[in-house]
Amino acid sequence: MNHAARRAARCLCVAFAVAAVLPLAAGAARAQAGLSDLPGDSAVDPSIDPFPFDGRLAIRDYLRRTLPTRWWANEPSFSLGTWSAMVHVPDDWKGNPTAAMIRFCPPRGSTLWRHIERLDLVPFYRDARRAGTTCRP
Repeated sequence: MNHAARRAARCLCVAFAVAAVLPLAAGAARAQAGLSDLPGDSAVDPSIDPFPFDGRLAIRDYLRRTLPTRWWANEPSFSLGTWSAMVHVPDDWKGNPTAAMIRFCPPRGSTLWRHIERLDLVPFYRDARRAGTTCRP
């Protein structure tokens, strides 16, 4: 391969690398701008917002991303101003299920806290409901 062909191949590789990195940089810039991954979490007039906040969907998606493999949660419920979800812990897991729930609380900077004030996570472990954990911002 002559010098010109090698140079053209190198330029093509650089162009592909730039094309691959640009979407990642755009996503990082969007995250830094304060936009979130929650549907409808943009600056839209609430009276015409096509994506109103759906607490069940947001909590369900958060728990799906956060819980370890083989752990799962029931559909979140809302009662008396509090969201709650029962988290099913595998029977062969060793430890205190109530203490384990603390690490699954959304972090202080989570976009969930803009829409909810409290989230109760209740473990269901070895065929019994255990004492839960209350998460707050």
